[in-house]
Amino acid sequence: MAGKEGILCKQASGRWAVCPPGRQPVEIKSGKLFRVEVDGVLRVTRMRYTPRRGYYSADGYELRDGMRAAIGASD
Repeated sequence: MAGKEGILCKQASGRWAVCPPGRQPVEIKSGKLFRVEVDGVLRVTRMRYTPRRGYYSADGYELRDGMRAAIGASD
């Protein structure tokens, strides 16, 4: 995995973070671009937040603990 890649982890705060191997988790704030694995490919999406839904992918991708993810829009 590249330095920006890791796994997606839901934090105790309810926010999502990318957890690169051997490094501190990088929290994904609302409005920020990140990538998640969809059908074997890292797809760019934006984090959104509403009080009713919590944190979610603006493109409707299902976010799950342990899925491959990366910080930012590209390597």
